[in-house]
Amino acid sequence: MFNNNKKASGVKTPGPSKGVAPSLLSSDLNITGNLESAGDMQVDGTIDGDIKSFTLTVSESGVIRGTVDAEEVTVAGSVTGQIKARHVILVKGAKVIADLIQDRLSIEPGAFFEGNCRQYEDDNGAEAIQLEYDERA
Repeated sequence: MFNNNKKASGVKTPGPSKGVAPSLLSSDLNITGNLESAGDMQVDGTIDGDIKSFTLTVSESGVIRGTVDAEEVTVAGSVTGQIKARHVILVKGAKVIADLIQDRLSIEPGAFFEGNCRQYEDDNGAEAIQLEYDERA
């Protein structure tokens, strides 16, 4: 009943490696270029470039100018560009001027958002819909 030996289902869920600390980009750091991580990332500094990670947290002092691609994005600072994530959270004090591609969007009172929103779609989503439509014809 309480056995922790679970059989592997063969389905690998994406996520950060267990036991790996999140990458922290401090407030005195300015980066021009793209960043990519399979794990979690916290931005306290300024990034002029694209970011790809599993989860991304933009703190109050964090500034991103570019495209963000992650499973979950939490913004307390500033993002200008595009955010593509399953879940986007804009907390009080956030300033986001970006197009959002998301499944779930949470905006707290006191957050600023300007841009367009559309539903997150898997890379194969459009093809699957088209195939279903073709099969019915």
